[in-house]
Amino acid sequence: MRVKVILNRIEKHAGFVYTTARWVDAAGAPSIEVGVRGRANGRARCSGCQRRAPGYDVLGARRFAYVPLWGIAVFLVYTMRRVACRRCGVRVEQVPWATGKHQLTTSYLWFLARWARRLSWSEVARIFGTSWTTVFR
Repeated sequence: MRVKVILNRIEKHAGFVYTTARWVDAAGAPSIEVGVRGRANGRARCSGCQRRAPGYDVLGARRFAYVPLWGIAVFLVYTMRRVACRRCGVRVEQVPWATGKHQLTTSYLWFLARWARRLSWSEVARIFGTSWTTVFR
């Protein structure tokens, strides 16, 4: 089964499409990067008032850590858009898989929280290759 198919079944977001999934082997740590883009006919939401607004420009690509699959790190790669909101001015769009400036997806935070109920926070951080403060948050 393909990674894109799994993500579409488990984590489908309205207005966004998973484009490519590629294997990255940087510094001996394998990972999977899944590209995400906004739908062609979709308008971005303002991060301030959550209303749809016209596009302004795009920022650089950001990587959001997702739940690891089979012990392999998974990242969602998305080029953030800025919107020209009538109420809030020019702001970065709101994405449904993360809150604020977090580089971790909400699904990954919930995943770590479930494991932190069973094991110590430092143990969870060591097993999943993240920091103690990430598990604490």
